[in-house]
Amino acid sequence: MTRPQTPSQLKAELESQKDLLLKACLHALNEIPNTRLSGPFPSTYALAAQLDRLIQSSK
Repeated sequence: MTRPQTPSQLKAELESQKDLLLKACLHALNEIPNTRLSGPFPSTYALAAQLDRLIQSSK
């Protein structure tokens, strides 16, 4: 069992792992066929492209 974490500790942990998580999401999206989505992105490819731009801008 892990020790309880404060909100600020959780935020710091997320920030330290954000790029890794975004890259993992991008790779997962690229593994599935292009699919229509409802919401702000019309397809999985459009969502993947936006994630890629976000990753590139954070470098």
